[in-house]
Amino acid sequence: MEQCVKCCTGRILTSPGLLHWIHFVGSNPCGANNGGCSHLCLMSPSKPYFSCACPTGVKLQTDGKTCAKDAENLLLLARRTDIRRISLDTPDYTAVILPFDDVKHAIALDYDPIEGYVYWADDDVRNIRRAQLDGSGLEVIVSSEVDHPDGIAVDWIGRNLYWTDTGTDRIEVVRLNGTHRRVLISEELDEPRAICLDPAAGYMYWTDWGKEPKIERANLDGSDRIALINTSLGWPNGLAIDFQDRKIYWGEAKEDRIEVANLDGTGRRVLVKDGLAHIFGFSLLGDYIYWTDWQSHSIERVNKNTGHNRTTIVDALPDLMGLKAIIVNKAEGTNPCADNNFGCSHLCLYRPEPKGPVCACPMGSELLSNGKTCIVPEAFLLFTRQDNIQRISLETNYVVQIPLQGVQKAKAIDFNIRDNRIFWTDVGMQTISRAFMNGSSMEHIIQFGLVFPEGMAVDWIANNIYWADSGSNRIEVARLDGSARKVLIWKNLTHPRALILDPPNGYIYWTTWSGTPKLERASLDGSNREVLLSDLGRVHGLTIDYTEKKLFWSDMDNHIIESSDLEGKNRVCVITQELPSPMAITQYQDYLFWSDWQMRTIERANKTSGANRTQIQDNVDNVMDLLIFHQSRQSGWNECGTHNGGCSHLCLANPRKEGNSSYTCACPTHYSLNPDNKTCSAPRSFLLISQKNLISRLVLEPDENSPDVVLPIPGLRNIISIDYDPMEGYVYWIGGKIGKPKSIRRAHDNGSESTVVLAGDNIQPYDLAVDPYSRSLFWTCSQLNKIGIIKIKTIMTQPSKSWVIIKGESERPRNIVLNPLKGHLYWTNLMTPPKIERSAFDGTERIALFKLDLGRPGPLAIDPVAEKLYWADLGMNRIECSDLSGGNRRVLLDNQLKNPKAISVFGNYLYWVNRDQNVIGRMNKETGKNVEFVQGRFSELSDICAALYIKPSNFEKHSCTNNNGNCSHICFNDGSVVRCSCPIDMFLKLDHKTCADPRACSSKEFTCVSGDTHCIPRTWKCNGTAECTDNSDEQNCPKCSSDQWKCKDGTCISENNVCDGKPECADHSDEANCCEKDESRCTQSEQCYKSILRCNGQQDCRDGSDEQSCPSRLAPDHTSSQTSRYTVVIVVGIIFLVFTFAIVFACRRKSPPPLNYDERDILMMKPLNPQSENQTTPTTKINY
Repeated sequence: MEQCVKCCTGRILTSPGLLHWIHFVGSNPCGANNGGCSHLCLMSPSKPYFSCACPTGVKLQTDGKTCAKDAENLLLLARRTDIRRISLDTPDYTAVILPFDDVKHAIALDYDPIEGYVYWADDDVRNIRRAQLDGSGLEVIVSSEVDHPDGIAVDWIGRNLYWTDTGTDRIEVVRLNGTHRRVLISEELDEPRAICLDPAAGYMYWTDWGKEPKIERANLDGSDRIALINTSLGWPNGLAIDFQDRKIYWGEAKEDRIEVANLDGTGRRVLVKDGLAHIFGFSLLGDYIYWTDWQSHSIERVNKNTGHNRTTIVDALPDLMGLKAIIVNKAEGTNPCADNNFGCSHLCLYRPEPKGPVCACPMGSELLSNGKTCIVPEAFLLFTRQDNIQRISLETNYVVQIPLQGVQKAKAIDFNIRDNRIFWTDVGMQTISRAFMNGSSMEHIIQFGLVFPEGMAVDWIANNIYWADSGSNRIEVARLDGSARKVLIWKNLTHPRALILDPPNGYIYWTTWSGTPKLERASLDGSNREVLLSDLGRVHGLTIDYTEKKLFWSDMDNHIIESSDLEGKNRVCVITQELPSPMAITQYQDYLFWSDWQMRTIERANKTSGANRTQIQDNVDNVMDLLIFHQSRQSGWNECGTHNGGCSHLCLANPRKEGNSSYTCACPTHYSLNPDNKTCSAPRSFLLISQKNLISRLVLEPDENSPDVVLPIPGLRNIISIDYDPMEGYVYWIGGKIGKPKSIRRAHDNGSESTVVLAGDNIQPYDLAVDPYSRSLFWTCSQLNKIGIIKIKTIMTQPSKSWVIIKGESERPRNIVLNPLKGHLYWTNLMTPPKIERSAFDGTERIALFKLDLGRPGPLAIDPVAEKLYWADLGMNRIECSDLSGGNRRVLLDNQLKNPKAISVFGNYLYWVNRDQNVIGRMNKETGKNVEFVQGRFSELSDICAALYIKPSNFEKHSCTNNNGNCSHICFNDGSVVRCSCPIDMFLKLDHKTCADPRACSSKEFTCVSGDTHCIPRTWKCNGTAECTDNSDEQNCPKCSSDQWKCKDGTCISENNVCDGKPECADHSDEANCCEKDESRCTQSEQCYKSILRCNGQQDCRDGSDEQSCPSRLAPDHTSSQTSRYTVVIVVGIIFLVFTFAIVFACRRKSPPPLNYDERDILMMKPLNPQSENQTTPTTKINY
């Protein structure tokens, strides 16, 4: 047991040993009537021997005996996985967890003082809930379309709940019981966060911490929106209103301060600016501002007027989020919405006087003319107006804008009654999008390969969507989610415009705006195409009366609205007057509805006679399309409505034959239908073509008239090179933003798993090529002039990991191509003169195939089957070829090309892309004949590559497919065997499989920072010449002062030491070039001597070099001058000894008989070290 006592210095824990039990011998003061205490009676050792106490957080009244019913002033605290309350009535500030179940990530909260509910937003389960303080009445209020609800606020007068959502970028309102939800603001919101209300005045305030941070205000119905504060803001997190002093306070988490201003934004000033780490939760009660701090894990408060009296309420409490300071049972202010909801059937939203309250309806409902009652209309008009989509009540003409973000130029519109979604095309964004009728869950279902999607219609039976693109001249179909996209009609189609469907009968109708405008029809699978009408003007609006089986259309050129039967017969003019510019048209029951651009109106009239013409809406500009939202517009059935007809991708209905329905299973473009006529297979071999920001696929077998398809790969920018990995289905490309370093990326052809392969500030990739067998990616760098290799298996685990195989000062590698079957790499080297070179995959066995008769060699291509090398010469405007070893060189195409950006071999043809002419051309790869253009209309072409299918059996035969040939780094075929090798900065170990890093540099060596060179002698550092390939040895070299001399290696010495005969520089450069004209330099020193003293028999150089290699003397034996002097002395000594011995010998012959000499005396007369028998003259060596 421990006792926790909090004081001004923190918490003090006292052990149970300090607790003392006192037993009263006499009467118990708490024994009678609990001592008169309402709750707790605690005995005391001093008079009156007891005291009354209250439950935690409850205040004791002034009588000293009675407790308040409960805490009145509270802090409500969202702490991620729980919600707590802290009483402000007592000084202990104990946090009590409220009994709320399943709190996952509470982020914001508020309180309703009328009914006593706590409301909170949970960012994990993505809903808004409420419960009483005691945990009862727990319920979910809002659960759908809640993404990241960062702020909530209770309108305790109007009985509404408001919240901000940074995921949907909206501000919404709902009744406190969760009914009648309505989107109030959905435009120009970036990251809305905190929100607070002033219900009595009719205002709401919120913060937005997006790219342009601001604090805004609007009426409670979302009208009259203005920005109060939009300068000097970073992350305005918290927000609170002082209703008495009419002030607004906010916490700035980026600039770490608390500020205050008047409610109109004036009088702004900083209240607190020191010691604030990261404000999040923020509230005001009485004279104090309260806030939570993410970093300090604390709750603090400060005086709202002075910024003083700063106090820590709670500390060391992590995961602090939202905060609300409340008086439990106190509600201030009123407005007319408090009186029976102002008579509104759904929402009452108060606005400042004189506007006052307004009744509002949830999405999908309409307000009747009484201004009080909302109804669900039987039908209503939907129409597009470029930057928004609106709906009009057919009963009240009440206009409501659907809350959608990012709409630029909305064109065609349709709906699917089954899931209550709308679909529309946007020619500004070049997308097809969908959303629910309330504007939620907006998504782009088609966002690639669109130019001007003018017409669009939904097949509500098969769940397909059709559209007409007047820019690409195509009619396409896809599933309602955008998948299984198929080009349906593209031949002989010019500027298709309006498009409608008749799914029960299996037909599609469309108009064209070509030289001769037409109305055409085909089956929903694109077959049985026929022209119904050709004698008409430009038709923008087209609709069907499914009940009467009639077509209606608006003719802009002839200023009329006409009709016919579904075969184009029985043609009738319905409306012929006052139609200056009829555009969109639709039909419902007995009426036609249409828009007129010039008159800026939406009108209706009887569909048969044109009578009862009525204006529905005026002053509406740019109405592009309109339709009636009603179930009667989407009825009927065909076999595609049941399990998609059993089709794996697309089920396309055909016209009924003899009363029986029929359908076709179809595949996405370039996919083929399997023999079961139900399932599809992906293409195996195809061409990939890159443009500036697009990559397209072109399949030429078996149908060469197949259209190209844009691959749905996001984030493509300024592509310059592409290649394809047929084993894993990845597309690789080089691209990036203009002015930024380019990078290598990859993605599947369906756009999934987009990944950065290689990126960096010091590289500039130029070209790339994939070896599918060794799972390697080769690339050239125009900035570092090198060729690198990346192992594909390491892309996810070691991104941007690359090895160098070729690099040097004489290198300018650019275009590259591989022959994986031979293990050969080909590239263009744009040095002067340029070359085309070949090497093994590791850069060894390098040879220059071509050095002569080259202008500016550019793109390369390989035909591994025919064993041919192709290249385009941009300088000479021709394409040449040779065998793979450089022999049999010949010109295939001459003077017929202008700037071919890329070439590739596919089948029997050599293909090229021409950026200037925006075409894809081809010719016979053997003869260069049969030159033709395959595809036109391509702009900004940059590359083309052939994606060729590799049979699994052939793949397995390659030496490098199994575990990279057991090579640690580079694997390639060398004849029929596997060969392992290493990058240039590594070496191959004795096992001939494993690469190792080079040795570490010694203390006498300098380690280059990067590049191919690793170690150089330390004396080469700062010698004025870069020996490291990255020039790091010549960086950070010292600078010499005015009285110093700089050595060649960059070091500094005194000027007095230059040419003094003693080298001070490590490289001896201070003694270089110091001899006079009549002097010579000694060989092994910087010493000078007079040239006349050369070979004079006397040593003048310390190293004796002046007496070496003299022409008139024997070759020197490299003895020193001192030895020569000794030789002279020895010779003289020998002569002296011989003369002495001669005298002694003569004297002995005349002297008395010899005495007995001691042996030591005899030894003294002998030479100490007689000459060896092997020693030769003239050199004599004697040791003294």
